[in-house]
Amino acid sequence: MGLRLQASIRVFILLSLVSMFADMAYEGARSIVGPYLRHLDAVLIVAAAVSIGDLVSYTARLAGGLVVHAISTSRAYWGMVMLGYVINLAAVPLLALARSWEAVFALVMVERLGKGLRAPARDTILAEVSRGIGRGLAFSIHEVLDQAGGVTGPLIVGLLASREGYSFREAFLALTIPAVVAVALLLAAYSLYPRVKSARRGPGEGGSLSLGFVVVALSGFLAMAGFVHWVQASYRLSYLGLGEVAYLYSIAMLIDAVSALALGVLYDRLGPATVALVPVMACTATILLWHGSPVAFAAAWGAAMGGFESVYRSLVADSLEPGARGLGFGVAYFSMGAGWAVGNLLISALDAMALPIVTLLEAGSIALILAYSRLHS
Repeated sequence: MGLRLQASIRVFILLSLVSMFADMAYEGARSIVGPYLRHLDAVLIVAAAVSIGDLVSYTARLAGGLVVHAISTSRAYWGMVMLGYVINLAAVPLLALARSWEAVFALVMVERLGKGLRAPARDTILAEVSRGIGRGLAFSIHEVLDQAGGVTGPLIVGLLASREGYSFREAFLALTIPAVVAVALLLAAYSLYPRVKSARRGPGEGGSLSLGFVVVALSGFLAMAGFVHWVQASYRLSYLGLGEVAYLYSIAMLIDAVSALALGVLYDRLGPATVALVPVMACTATILLWHGSPVAFAAAWGAAMGGFESVYRSLVADSLEPGARGLGFGVAYFSMGAGWAVGNLLISALDAMALPIVTLLEAGSIALILAYSRLHS
């Protein structure tokens, strides 16, 4: 039993390191997609429409969740994780070959597809191997390492941007190295923990979604709808210069990690009501993009993202039975992605009315989270 627990912790650490190196690759690329699109003569609505990539990602999460829930084998869980990482990371060096904004847009969609496919199975495995750590703390530690990569990747891009003769191609090719390391670590994690306990049921059996889970999923839709996407924000901030935008993203990722850890500790102590802080920070970030300094915006944006990637995932996991987590994570992520895509298109199209709309959306999310917390207190 002790050896099994020790192996579980090692797998948790390895999966967190996989996320760190993967984030170093694709977040480094993501930090300059907005300026890259502008460089290739794309208009603002195209940058805003990149949030559709996150809808693709969250739709893929639904598909990935449905697949592992239906097949319900360890090979299905690990296979989906590996397939997702390979697709996600292969898109990064291919960006170096793009010669039009249409090609960049398509590759961003592919990268988001891979990120989405792996998420439900990976998060189910994380929830399983992190027992005894504390659900909030476990997902927060994972997010901290995740964002260590999210900080390092944009910093690499920023440092490259300071060199004379710098080009976008150099940045995307340099990010191939951490992508390869991530895949190697993932194979090591699989070798240590090939059997997933959550898969121990008959195909398609069990795993119903509760009313409480539905409330959580709806709150995620509203919270993400009022949260400005980084690509749209970086397009608006591109007047600062390529290096400065990349550094701002590094600040956001650093605050993301700190926020995730702090909120994770609060979640384990205070419970689901802690998650209500996340839509507050999301609303603040969007407002600061219009009426604040770029640094203040980046800090608030990172704090909100840290909450979405840590305690929101903890809340989803706690609202589900183990056998329903693969499906439930997929549904919850799809709800959040749909909100992010629809909300960002509204924000870009209704610029003058954006802030009142954002405030109403986030207020609705807070109300749902507090209602769930009261029901489960």
